[in-house]
Amino acid sequence: MLMHSPARRLAAGLPWLVVGLGADAWAVSLWWATAAAPSLHIILLHGAGALLMAEGIRQLLPADYQQPALGCILLLFLLFFLLPGIGLLGLSLAVVPALYRAAPKRDVPWQALDFPPLPYQPLSPPSPDTTAMREGLASVLSYSDSLALRQEAILACRHLPRRQAVNLLRIGLADPTDDVRLLAYSMLSGIEREVDERIQQLVQQRERDGDPRGHYAEALAVLHWEYDYLTLAQGSTAGFYSARALDYINQAIGHANRADRQLLRGRICLALKDYQSAEAAFRQCELLGMHDDDLAPYRAEQAFQTHHYPMLRDQLSRLSATAQRHPVLRPIAEYWR
Repeated sequence: MLMHSPARRLAAGLPWLVVGLGADAWAVSLWWATAAAPSLHIILLHGAGALLMAEGIRQLLPADYQQPALGCILLLFLLFFLLPGIGLLGLSLAVVPALYRAAPKRDVPWQALDFPPLPYQPLSPPSPDTTAMREGLASVLSYSDSLALRQEAILACRHLPRRQAVNLLRIGLADPTDDVRLLAYSMLSGIEREVDERIQQLVQQRERDGDPRGHYAEALAVLHWEYDYLTLAQGSTAGFYSARALDYINQAIGHANRADRQLLRGRICLALKDYQSAEAAFRQCELLGMHDDDLAPYRAEQAFQTHHYPMLRDQLSRLSATAQRHPVLRPIAEYWR
């Protein structure tokens, strides 16, 4: 409930008092002019002034003493009507100030707080990988009218995982303000430049040191795969980088056939919509002893893309109880259960 201050009460009650006092003064002046017993219209004018002053004084009272309104007005009206002049002076100079001093002090049930700043600095908790953090920044970028707030949201993306950060930065690229668009573009360009520099370094090291066990080829496959995974590239460009990633991971598997390399190969094939090759890679993962918690989510994704929904449920049922409680997998597992 909104508490009115004494100043607001004075502003609300003063007009009633002025009009009522004017009516009462007019009645007194008419009575003095006639020099006889007051007539009916003078008594009615005095009553109207008393009624207006009663409402004015009621507005000045503390909130605890303003109710019931009818009884309060009636009591004040009688005082003003029967004790003209004295009633107003006594109430305004003695009773009303005394009631304010006697009013009980109540504890304020709420506390005004400033808006917390955006996560411009790393926070713990909450984790920057939480849905609340991502959705909060997305809401700021999409709906906030404050240019400074949208710029801070773009800067906060530095502390998010890259995949979530890139999606938010792409929202920033569509911002109507040049400052926000340029900031988002510079940060997105920085991520692309970093990935490209790592690729160039690995290529030079591979040419210099050789790659007898396929480690360089595997790392290059991961970096090329990031262009599609992080959505740094789209359309045919993403397909080009995925094809390069597939070529590198095939070279790495040629040196050493491992489950994690087959899993990456399966994911790349899924991105290229080569479901037959993805299935072959995932089968290799099974043969090489990969745990269901690591493999089943991707086989479920393959089943979803190929519309084999019974197989999707079967793959999700293979997840352990711990994996099914994962924040990302839990809503999916519950939906398809």
